[in-house]
Amino acid sequence: MKNAHWLLALLVIIALALVACEPDPPEIAFTDLPAGDAGSGSKLFEQSINDVASCSSCHSLGSVNLAGPGLEGYGAIAGERVSGESAEEYSYWSIVAPSRHMVSGFSNVMPSNYDEVLTEQDIADLIAFMLEL
Repeated sequence: MKNAHWLLALLVIIALALVACEPDPPEIAFTDLPAGDAGSGSKLFEQSINDVASCSSCHSLGSVNLAGPGLEGYGAIAGERVSGESAEEYSYWSIVAPSRHMVSGFSNVMPSNYDEVLTEQDIADLIAFMLEL
């Protein structure tokens, strides 16, 4: 009986640790995004906002891989990356919670606070831009 109590206590501790490690939900919900403007997204892709690295510092617009994967053809493959997610939704999660969808061969080095430093419009614009690639 002692072993059963010990095992139960261990399982409770593990469950609590897993809940504590869950990331906070994004500040901006996917459903709150307005229509995006690809032209504005193109400009945002190249600039640092609130001292957070620009997209272009880790992603090329071609096939060259930098710290992150190159984005050539992104619009054609984004909707096929995760079953049940549209290209827009996949892109949203890739920006606001980059560890959610890791591309094979890459580490999670992308800043995870873009939902705190970008506006809803900024995120929508970046998505619109990336889906045109």
